[in-house]
Amino acid sequence: MQRHLATTTAATMLAGVLTACGTDSGSGAGTASPSAAAAGSIYARCQAQEWPRPMPDLEGRPFDPLGKDLMCFNHIEAMAPDGHDVMADPANGLDAWTVKSSDPGPGAKVRMTTPITLQLRPAGG
Repeated sequence: MQRHLATTTAATMLAGVLTACGTDSGSGAGTASPSAAAAGSIYARCQAQEWPRPMPDLEGRPFDPLGKDLMCFNHIEAMAPDGHDVMADPANGLDAWTVKSSDPGPGAKVRMTTPITLQLRPAGG
């Protein structure tokens, strides 16, 4: 089964913020929007945390890539039982899933850049 590495929506948004912040030529052009500034603030808070840190125990919890436990990770692969990556399939709704297991497992020391693979199951199933 081919697995696809997907970045979270937050990481994609943050990449855009960093790109926009790097384009300011001093003329006032390229100033980040309020939502971009908020994303930059989230990125700064993530950077300021102590890394590596223990992987949270997500088993049995709703899948929430923008929640406090996952929002600082740059690479999340979220696999449905049929093998498709939920992060690349927003039509199914990210909130329709519950975490079955994670790799690395709970307690493993991880960095922001550590690839995280979550096995999911349908919520309520």
